[in-house]
Amino acid sequence: MEAIIAENVTKKFKSSILGKKITALKNVSFQLDEHEHLAVMGPSPSGKTTLLKTIAGIYLPDEGDIRVYGKSVRRKTEEVRKITYYITPQIQLNKKLTVKENLKYFTKVAGRELTEEIIQLLETAEINDEVMDKRLETLSETQTITLKLAIGLIKKPRILLMDNIFSSLEPKIKETFTETIEKLREEITLIMVDQDMETLSKLCRKTLILNHRGEMIMMGSVEQLLKNYPYKYDVEVTLKNSSIKEKIRRLGYPTQTIGDLMRIYIKSENEILELTSKLLKMKEHILKFEISGIDMEDIYYWIINK
Repeated sequence: MEAIIAENVTKKFKSSILGKKITALKNVSFQLDEHEHLAVMGPSPSGKTTLLKTIAGIYLPDEGDIRVYGKSVRRKTEEVRKITYYITPQIQLNKKLTVKENLKYFTKVAGRELTEEIIQLLETAEINDEVMDKRLETLSETQTITLKLAIGLIKKPRILLMDNIFSSLEPKIKETFTETIEKLREEITLIMVDQDMETLSKLCRKTLILNHRGEMIMMGSVEQLLKNYPYKYDVEVTLKNSSIKEKIRRLGYPTQTIGDLMRIYIKSENEILELTSKLLKMKEHILKFEISGIDMEDIYYWIINK
């Protein structure tokens, strides 16, 4: 079953500074099946948040349409909002209400009770009986985000849209969030935007990549992207000084430079041995180098640079 069908979606915003409309999304089309988990990636800005908000019915497309389980975002906005849940650190709950009052309100609206899983999630962020009677304005950022996810689980949406949730979380809370989402793999369709590439790799089997003009470059399975990627390893070299950069480039391997960090892309274990030997001869100019397998972050930069 198709959970989302986006057809030629364009979204523009009026810029008060420039005095004209800015295109955030341009002719974006894709399909996502039920219970698939999708990572949306792209530079900043590229329309990632705009895409999530448009799927949720918070924004409406200026051109094109999105059908969420067959319901048009443009024509059946309220129905779409009932089956989606958009979570971001920026969206505010009623801070004057207590934690208990917020939970009571959303359980009543959803017609559901707090499950043991939701209670455990709250307790991980130290939202216990003592905290339940405190106003939201007294909570930490981590506790507030945890409460927002708990409310999302109470609502039990068919589509969960998570916008930059994981990158700001403490490791323990991040692990609990990841486990909670993984348990729901066969129950929800997930679309994520996040700077935490490791978490995106764990939770998502597909990725959609936007460029800085809000156009979709490609969409595909992470497995297929890894298979098509021409390199197997990357070597991150941290330099003592920049004078050695050109010498490393002349070694003949593909490289990417970010300040005093160089990434070198390698195709085989034999090339790893050869490169290691060459880098050791330059050790007076190098603080350290680390070898790792290819991940989603490497693929993202490769596609963007292409």
